[in-house]
Amino acid sequence: MTEVRPVTIDCKKTHTLIPSYLDGELSEAQAGPLRRHLLSCSACRLDVQQEKTLQRWFVPSEAPAVPVGFAARVARRAFAGDTGERGGRTGPMPEGRLLGFVLQLTALAAAILLVLSFAIRSLERPAGTHLQADDQPERLEDIENALEEYNRQGGFEETETNPR
Repeated sequence: MTEVRPVTIDCKKTHTLIPSYLDGELSEAQAGPLRRHLLSCSACRLDVQQEKTLQRWFVPSEAPAVPVGFAARVARRAFAGDTGERGGRTGPMPEGRLLGFVLQLTALAAAILLVLSFAIRSLERPAGTHLQADDQPERLEDIENALEEYNRQGGFEETETNPR
């Protein structure tokens, strides 16, 4: 009589079986050795916990509602030769037309910038080598004298909130 030894699996094989095990897709012959391995291997048990946590994020949603007659309209358009590549009233702009529109818009913007640059360049600018405003004191002493004269005329009153 031959002895039946239990099937053993290693950690590498376990990693490939965990998703199917959690989805209930393994036969008992495959799940049994996996469960025995999980009882003895804490690292693989941790992997199962992590996979369960990951699966909780992916909750199946309801199928979207399909309008009545949708399949018939699609079939009718397909048999009429509509490949769905060109945009209709409600469809997106075809790639060729969109690219053409963007290129025209770019050319228009470049032309406007060119015209503006010539307009700005032709504006009157100060000329000459001596660019200084009129009636301005040229030295620091002249500035101090002008401020003292202004204060003597009563232009500046010293208060407690504005000490000197």
